[in-house]
Amino acid sequence: MGFTVATIAREPWPILHRFLAWHLDQGADRIVLYLDDPDDPAIPKLQGEPRIDIRRCTPAFWAGHGLAPDARFTRRQRCVLSEAYGGLSEGWLLVVDADELMWLRDRPIAETLEALPAEALSLRVLSAEEILLPDGSRAFRTPVDRKMVNKIYPEDADLLRIRFGLTYHPEGKSFHRAGQAGLNMKLHWAQDVEGNRTPGPTLGAADQAYLLHYAAPDYERWRAKVGWRVGSHGYAQPVKERLQEIATSDDPEPAYRALYDRLHALTAAQVKALDAAGGLLRDTPPLPGG
Repeated sequence: MGFTVATIAREPWPILHRFLAWHLDQGADRIVLYLDDPDDPAIPKLQGEPRIDIRRCTPAFWAGHGLAPDARFTRRQRCVLSEAYGGLSEGWLLVVDADELMWLRDRPIAETLEALPAEALSLRVLSAEEILLPDGSRAFRTPVDRKMVNKIYPEDADLLRIRFGLTYHPEGKSFHRAGQAGLNMKLHWAQDVEGNRTPGPTLGAADQAYLLHYAAPDYERWRAKVGWRVGSHGYAQPVKERLQEIATSDDPEPAYRALYDRLHALTAAQVKALDAAGGLLRDTPPLPGG
């Protein structure tokens, strides 16, 4: 039994192509791609690839699910992911965003899933988020103990502590075994009909398993999504409060830029401390087309 990937996306072609090519190369049998823009310019480029199941999110599509096209994104997201899971007859469904890449180092994903015991109904892999290093190169930081956050980021610990040193979600994303009745699809895991998380292991850096999260590749893309993330669960409350302070200040743009740098770039001292804590991942594989 293999695995299917499902996502809803509205991304520029380079990001979407990276996501699709990566997961096909990782062994996905199929990718169910919900295009939030029903006229996405990527559609002609996707024709002819039988492993990509394109589903255009037209107003009629949303009406068929009892939703408006402008309904809250997370609500629409859970709706389509549940639909993708419901269409799965065997194997596993990986629920992941288009700015995330699932990577299990040195072993195929399908083999890892096949080796799980029958009672494991899910597999969750924790996050690693992209970060800028002082020399201009990029790496990923992984969750660390909250006490270490205080030592690594003494000036910004209050912003990063709640999420174990990450700006974005540390929880990662999950694979879900097919055939579970009444599954309630969440963004990071799923719940059974009684509201319990489905059982299964959680892997992270100690297991050399990573959800590579490219959340904010540059300031412009970060700045464009700030408003949306403040209104969602994209940021922890201390970061939201800081962003709200900036939004109501007399000169917000320099403050936005300064906060972006603090959240997405490391100083030399932070690199040394994070590396010593085992929270820095450098040697990731090349990206498709890279």
